[in-house]
Amino acid sequence: MKRGTRRALAALALAAAAAVAAAVWVCRAPRFAHASPDYPMVDLTGVVARAEAGRPDYRLLLAQTGLGKGAVDALLETGRGEELFDFQARYFAPRQWETVKGVAMVRLEVSGSELRFAPLEKGDVLLTPSSRCGGWRNGHAALVVDVEEGLVLEAYSLGQPSRLSSLSTWQDKAAVAVLRLSGVSAERRAALADWARQNLLDLPYGLFSGLPWLGETARPPATQCAHLVWCAFAAFGYDIDGGGGWPVTPRDISLSPLLETVQVWGLPQGARWPS
Repeated sequence: MKRGTRRALAALALAAAAAVAAAVWVCRAPRFAHASPDYPMVDLTGVVARAEAGRPDYRLLLAQTGLGKGAVDALLETGRGEELFDFQARYFAPRQWETVKGVAMVRLEVSGSELRFAPLEKGDVLLTPSSRCGGWRNGHAALVVDVEEGLVLEAYSLGQPSRLSSLSTWQDKAAVAVLRLSGVSAERRAALADWARQNLLDLPYGLFSGLPWLGETARPPATQCAHLVWCAFAAFGYDIDGGGGWPVTPRDISLSPLLETVQVWGLPQGARWPS
């Protein structure tokens, strides 16, 4: 066999092996989609009564309803403590989910029932691990910018500029975490959201967003989902990249000690991102 023919066959075999490996990586089953509580559902009658009397057990309520301190307090302060029973029932209800095709190689994990959000505030961060590109669980992130209208600001995918989307587009995610800047006034968090809406809307999607040689400014030349959220907080002096380094990802944001848990849904107990 001629040397040129051998080289061509070797190259063809290498290309075929690479194609098979890529197909396996793209199509392999996810290790995580939705986690239901693996512990018993308890009677919250006494717990809710004590909470309404000013003695809430936040740790137990988080484990039983998926609601953090901020969400529990918002319900109690508006006389809606009874709604904790509904959040508990939804949190423990069996869930079905399926994988659907997204853009290009992206696959999305969606639930057969809608998530009921806790009371949200401007500047809240939405995270979901329910998006993967092959074997990488890239996830997605967005920023709540209008509670009354139910709007979030997000950089959704390649080829699409950052946009305002309905909060309802997040209600079918198989898993969601809602986070909030801790120890900062609602007014400052609202100002942060307003700034983001004015400065981070209609930006091109850029996979390399955040690299210093791109000449980033207060209004970056391009962005991606987690980078957009990070930019909004960075503009006000808060670095919510809990992972450090480049790129900032939704998982990195979930690790930030500056953010407190408002609500978790479909995630392992106490977690804001699957391990």
